[in-house]
Amino acid sequence: MTEEKKDENNNNQKEKSETEEKTKFTFKCTRCDNCCLKRGPIPITQWDLEIWAKNGVLANFLPYLGIYNNPNGTMDLILKPFSTKDTKKKDVEDIFSQPTIEDLFEEKCPLYNKEDKKCLVYNNRPLSCQTYPLEYNGKNYTIVDNECPGIGQEGMTKEELKLMRDIAQKINYELTRTRISLPVFSQILSQKIMIDLMRQNMEAMSKMSEEDRSKLDEIFKKSESNKEN
Repeated sequence: MTEEKKDENNNNQKEKSETEEKTKFTFKCTRCDNCCLKRGPIPITQWDLEIWAKNGVLANFLPYLGIYNNPNGTMDLILKPFSTKDTKKKDVEDIFSQPTIEDLFEEKCPLYNKEDKKCLVYNNRPLSCQTYPLEYNGKNYTIVDNECPGIGQEGMTKEELKLMRDIAQKINYELTRTRISLPVFSQILSQKIMIDLMRQNMEAMSKMSEEDRSKLDEIFKKSESNKEN
């Protein structure tokens, strides 16, 4: 066998090996509902918002959207988990506190009907739900839930695998785009809210009578006096 033929055979074997490696991941959803019952906060991207707006369902999601500040400094737009724990607030500090990501891991998706085992927005479910449990970190594909019973199930076609990988890559890109945008939008909105509040206070002050202004000044003076004491 010539060296050229050997190289060709080696390349063919390498390509075959790489192909086999790629097709090792197989998945078929078994409808176990674990990923919906114990998923925790579900990241939402600008792409999701755009699709929901296009399909006329964005208003259905708004009550469940929230912003989560990650420990690494990034900011995520999320579907807020529905907590089954006691949510009574004991003081003002509790109202403004944010639970840790660990506190939310065992909470269910707010748009999942546990009794009927049904996603209420299946046709408009977020990108991260469409590709679960497969993720893409920019370099490699990873499985985020090794205990998912759908992993290893037979019947996944090459087209389904390709689509799942494409969606995983898409959400990686979209999450990056969203995480860049959110802090900017948040700062701009915060500034606007502060300016609007100041304008409203100034307008309210301008409409107050002299008597009411005097009473307000007395309240401020007493407050300052109490702080000093």
